[in-house]
Amino acid sequence: MANLNSSNQIHNDIPTKNRVIIHFRFQSRVITPPSSIKQNLSSNSSFLGLDDTFTYDIHNAPDSDSLLYEILSRLPLKSVFKFKCVSKHWQTLISQRSFSQFYISRSNTASCSLPFRILYRYMYDRKIEDILDRFRPESYSSSVLYLSRDQHLDIKFKVLAVSNGLMLCWSFSNRVYHVCDPVTRQWVTLGRKKVYNYGPSPSFNWEGFVSRVNEDNVVTSYRVVRVGKLKSPSNYLSLDMYSSETGEWVDYRLPCPNPIAFPKHGAGPISFNGILHWFIYDHGMVAFDPYKDPKSCRLIPFPADRDAQSEVTHDGLYRLCDGCQGKLRFLQVAPDTDSFYCFSMWDLKDYDKGEWCSEFKVTRSDLSSSDPELKSWLLKATFLPLSFHPFDLDIVYLRCVELACVVSYSMHNRKLEVACKPTGVDALSWRVVVPFMIPRWPTPVPMSPVP
Repeated sequence: MANLNSSNQIHNDIPTKNRVIIHFRFQSRVITPPSSIKQNLSSNSSFLGLDDTFTYDIHNAPDSDSLLYEILSRLPLKSVFKFKCVSKHWQTLISQRSFSQFYISRSNTASCSLPFRILYRYMYDRKIEDILDRFRPESYSSSVLYLSRDQHLDIKFKVLAVSNGLMLCWSFSNRVYHVCDPVTRQWVTLGRKKVYNYGPSPSFNWEGFVSRVNEDNVVTSYRVVRVGKLKSPSNYLSLDMYSSETGEWVDYRLPCPNPIAFPKHGAGPISFNGILHWFIYDHGMVAFDPYKDPKSCRLIPFPADRDAQSEVTHDGLYRLCDGCQGKLRFLQVAPDTDSFYCFSMWDLKDYDKGEWCSEFKVTRSDLSSSDPELKSWLLKATFLPLSFHPFDLDIVYLRCVELACVVSYSMHNRKLEVACKPTGVDALSWRVVVPFMIPRWPTPVPMSPVP
């Protein structure tokens, strides 16, 4: 948590008669910036509360509300919506599409200010309302890793996926799916599947979640997709898809160009450009676009020059594949300290052709850290990849097993720094975490038609 007291004022090069000095206070909670970002704050103060000086020329103001726009756009969402109660004029102004677009556009230029956490998927709360309370922006701590863990309680919920600020959760007790918006605290419960087109009810898991937004960044629809378990390699991909537009589940059986099999310890698919990608043996990933007709799937191989044997031996535990700022990236961490390269990364340069390009390969001797304890372990520590930073292409988060901490790695300067030291979680890996960003602007969860 960061208490930020700011005094916003215009620069002195504007004549006094056209100048206004603004003083206001607010509280904000933001991710602690990695060291590589801190170094650039002097040239680009993009974190909420640090961009505390702006120029405002009253004489050339476009309208009487422009100054109010500037002030409100610098506040957290919760504060903005509280200010709707100030007056009817403020309520009308904040409710206008033009203001939401202005707020979102400013967030886009200062995206690092958006609250971001690496979420531990398993939740120990008893009700879905308690889950939403935990995901309120004001409930975040300053740690990059957000845990909801109580050793005395059973696991009640699992966060399966996130999309455009919405969360897909699974209730273990009620065996139902919930789609939630942590900002508006709204949720809907998806109906159950009744009849299957391809025989008896199969066993589905590894759920994916994709949503669409309009030009105002409002979610208009979403799709939930789960895959059927395979007992042996198959030339068909069995899918079950829920659409918010119809309120129904529809199952598909799609042909694959080669036999596919899912890893023993699987996880939900990654979403890249609205397309879901499940990890499979041998081939890399099987991709499916929930919004594209006719329905089909395709195979995308992993980089050919990766350490394929490590993936087989460790069932993909030491690799991380996910989207980041419009790039699909593949990071591989060497499981052994005697491996020549410690970290290796590729970008998918041509998605249609499935062509990867090597971005870097670094040895342990290339690594550095300003933390004395971490520095002493660089040549012998075990690192497990967790998540790419969603806003910064330079940062990836890993777990340091020996020191029981989460570290950030800067690809540019090859530097590792301690991000947080969680407690109570021993098996932390990319399989049990998901990066989550509080949406720039709250949006109602699309309601499905009643059957």
